[in-house]
Amino acid sequence: MSVPPVVLDQNTAGWRRLAAIAITLAIMGLALHALAGQFDEHGYHQIRTALKGLSWTQLLIATLLGMASYACLIGFDAIGLRRAQRRLPASRIGITAFLAHAAGQTLGFAALTGGAIRLRSYGRAGLSLAEIGQVVLMSTLGFVFGAWLLLGLALWLEPGAAARALPIAVPVVRALGIGLLVLFGVMLVVVGRDGRRIGWRSHHVWIPNRRTVLEVTLLSVVELGLASAAFYVLLPAQGEVGFIGFVGLYLVAVVAGLLSTVPAGLGVFEWSLLKLLPQIAPAAILAAAVAYRVTYYLLPLLLSALLAAVASVRRPISSGAGAAWSALRPWLPQIIALAVFAVGALLVIDGTLPVPRHRILPAPLPLVETSHLLGSLGGVALLLIGQGLQRRSHVAWLIALVLCVGLPIPVWLRGGHALVALTLPLAAIALWAARREFYREGALLDEAWSWPWLRNVALVLVATVWLLFFVYSHVEYQNELWWQFATSGNAPRALRALLLISLVVIVFGLARLLHSTRSPLPAPASETLEQLRPVLAQAHDTQACLSMTGDKAILRSEHGDGFVMMQRYGGSLVSMGDPVGPPAVVRELIWKFREEADRLGLRPVFYQTSDRHWQTYLDLGLTLVKLGEEAMVPLQDFSLNGSTRADLRQAWNRGKRSALSFRLVGAADVQPLLPALKAISDSWLEEKSGEEKGFSLGSFDPAYLCRFPVALVEAEGRIVAFANVWQAPAGHELSVDLMRHLPDAPKGTMDFLFIELFLWGAANNYTRFSLGMAPLTGLAEHRLAGRWNRFANLVARHGERFYGFGGLRRFKSKFSPDWRPRYLAAPGGMHLPAALLDVTRLISLDPQR
Repeated sequence: MSVPPVVLDQNTAGWRRLAAIAITLAIMGLALHALAGQFDEHGYHQIRTALKGLSWTQLLIATLLGMASYACLIGFDAIGLRRAQRRLPASRIGITAFLAHAAGQTLGFAALTGGAIRLRSYGRAGLSLAEIGQVVLMSTLGFVFGAWLLLGLALWLEPGAAARALPIAVPVVRALGIGLLVLFGVMLVVVGRDGRRIGWRSHHVWIPNRRTVLEVTLLSVVELGLASAAFYVLLPAQGEVGFIGFVGLYLVAVVAGLLSTVPAGLGVFEWSLLKLLPQIAPAAILAAAVAYRVTYYLLPLLLSALLAAVASVRRPISSGAGAAWSALRPWLPQIIALAVFAVGALLVIDGTLPVPRHRILPAPLPLVETSHLLGSLGGVALLLIGQGLQRRSHVAWLIALVLCVGLPIPVWLRGGHALVALTLPLAAIALWAARREFYREGALLDEAWSWPWLRNVALVLVATVWLLFFVYSHVEYQNELWWQFATSGNAPRALRALLLISLVVIVFGLARLLHSTRSPLPAPASETLEQLRPVLAQAHDTQACLSMTGDKAILRSEHGDGFVMMQRYGGSLVSMGDPVGPPAVVRELIWKFREEADRLGLRPVFYQTSDRHWQTYLDLGLTLVKLGEEAMVPLQDFSLNGSTRADLRQAWNRGKRSALSFRLVGAADVQPLLPALKAISDSWLEEKSGEEKGFSLGSFDPAYLCRFPVALVEAEGRIVAFANVWQAPAGHELSVDLMRHLPDAPKGTMDFLFIELFLWGAANNYTRFSLGMAPLTGLAEHRLAGRWNRFANLVARHGERFYGFGGLRRFKSKFSPDWRPRYLAAPGGMHLPAALLDVTRLISLDPQR
């Protein structure tokens, strides 16, 4: 018996994510619009002139200061690991911390993105979730305390800088700074030598002891000082704001960017600095911001990709290098995906900017125009396939490699910047070096979009549109611009590139909307099913007979002594029950199924599993939720005698009085009965106004029915009901799958059928009869039960009139069964509702369609 389709309403969560993306885009759009308002129609040329004014010495110093800042960030991980009393190789700590901060700084939500990287790397080293949480806490608290102390010092020592930017008098600013410093001192006294939990109402945070607070604060002061200095050296010389005053304003801009939820505070950070530094020319601030983002954000990201490429060429031998490799390898696809995404963004943005005259090549105009469009087209393609790289898709890797190898020439011919063209071969080298990590099959249109990646693509497109109008604000729009072709026709060329990008994104989005769900795995051939007969003969569970329906793919063990019946739907690869075979083979097959799901880029899901292999499922990192309970009627010494069997005896006698008779037809003799059985099945489906189900149930398929014995109930020589019989001789278990009866069959016909099967099974040495599962029953109803139990009980109560959960259990209970649990094993978190939704849709499919 299958679980009925349960509608898991994810619309609310989806709308919340969509609203969050819309808010982020709106904030960035408003910030960019405000930035544009600071310039006249020649703003781009002013910024470009300011960029040319930056010396190589300034850029080198900014780069060195930025890298020194990242080195300090690694120290937070070391402090956190020391507090957790865990010793790890310095190479693992350094690489993990560097990757965590590089990703966190670029993508935003550093505690989450960086925490995910630490969880995977440090988790493989044996750290618990609580110990990894200590590391994340040190990094977060370090920023908070360091910014707190630096801001207080800046407001106290140089209040004039803030007073010029804010409508506050100098004495008030100095008083605020002193107040922040006093509060910091009070906090140090409060936390004491052992630490303290500080919070308000239900919101609390654990503050470590005073020594640790001072350590992370001092380290953060140095780190934030280096990061702000990396920006400060890019600004023009001016005497109104000293370095201490600038640090305070820089921190305000950083916090504004963090609160905006825009990745890296793009646009918000720059706008805040414009407002906080009114004495500096806006063009100089934005030029410094562009250089700062390249040296502090983009360069570490490219270094991560380069590190990934170098590490993937040859696995190190030494213990320290081996630890570094093991820390880095799980993140190769994510690092390369981010790098490819950044290269795609650079190509799209570079296609929007004007080409200086000295970079215009003496090439034919059609070649220049075509190269420009190809460069922009390749850039948006890299944006769209980046998530496929993150999920180790081989198709995405192949497309990205071809684009990175083939695009440098078009980018060079269109007059693109040399650094942009150089990133393409570097990305190609990283892709080729890490080629073994991209092994998953599947089409790109099958990949489910993650909300963060969708947000990042949207941010790049919004920034590109804004940049187009900002750069060419001096060009009056005319319809003729679209058809103006000239070697120096930058504005028309940028318009055409933007149109092409928009069309590609729209077509890709529509293709995903119209694309059907993942095509099912190929059904096994009849010869393959016949090869499973020896395994079925040794099965202990009649559920293994579902392999004969032919609608599920078969994954066999190495020696053919076990198998998994499975099918994919949506983003899940679903196994029907536990693997079939001896216990040792089953454990091997569980891991083999997990590897197959990983190869296909799907989440592994085991549907209607027993409690025999729960330890292995937990080893896979899966979550177990109870689906219901299976009714198992004991057949040892089964008879209709005695007071406990009075109801069954009466039902059997009533069937006899209605002239019902029972016979069991062998599989070889089912073929001549198919027309009569087909008529019964069609009448039953018509009466129920239903259709055939698949995966967890058999359907009326002649080939399937002819593989099993069929139990018949006849009335006056006419067949009125039937059921195909499953047998598991090794487990001494019987069951039925397809049960159909005529609408005019005598009352109690199905009871009579079951009782006769019980008697037949008892006479033939079977010890139990499975009546199938009663879904969403037998779940814990305590007020402290888990969320799934509370949700499932709610569905069972309010869905009773639609499905009859309780009625089905009461019907099976009259046969006095023993109840054994059945579970769903699937990844936890947000994957669990998605897995449940995929399973309910899969079991609702008509296999004959």
